Amino acid sequence: MRPRRCNTEESMRSDTRRNIRLLLNAVAEEIEENPTGLSMQSAAARAGIGTATAYRYFSTLDDLVAAYVLEVFEELKTFSHDATESGAELFNVVLREWVDVVLRNGQAMVHLRSRSGFLQRLDAGNPVIDRSREIWERPLASLLDDMDEPATDLRWAMFLANILSDPREILDLHRAAGLSVDEICASLDGAIRGAIAGWSTVTSSTDMLLPDV
Repeated sequence: MRPRRCNTEESMRSDTRRNIRLLLNAVAEEIEENPTGLSMQSAAARAGIGTATAYRYFSTLDDLVAAYVLEVFEELKTFSHDATESGAELFNVVLREWVDVVLRNGQAMVHLRSRSGFLQRLDAGNPVIDRSREIWERPLASLLDDMDEPATDLRWAMFLANILSDPREILDLHRAAGLSVDEICASLDGAIRGAIAGWSTVTSSTDMLLPDV
């Protein structure tokens, strides 16, 4: 029996998936190897497809980069959700995976920048920040519990962790300071714990009132 021939629509969907995958891989390589020359044209050329075709899938270069980062975050979200650890151990396992992901993906993790702050993007439902929330919500809640800090501080904990675990700074610690993965993780763990404890102390003081978040 002859295999059933795919119809034109199925073939087009297959081509679309292939081209998008090629573009996502290409933009990550371009960011790492040619960051100053990065453009939709350079990504399309590396992917081996036409620039006009690339623009059919992504309206702007920022959209293409965001799609790549979002894919990375989806994988990390799955890792976080599937982790069986609890308490501080859960936080440390996810933190280490985050550091590993940043070091594996390099500059691709820092190319996407925004003029809006973390909390503003979180409240606006920014897709990348929303994935970040899904990655860190359970590990940080476990860390707060381990530190005997109130669960109501979770939003602030995510805010502080986002600042301290910025991919740009992780790469700097590894490339410029020469820290190993273990050293980076230990440093970030201590810094995030210290920031949470310090924030909690200050905000619980009657001398400082913060808006209800």
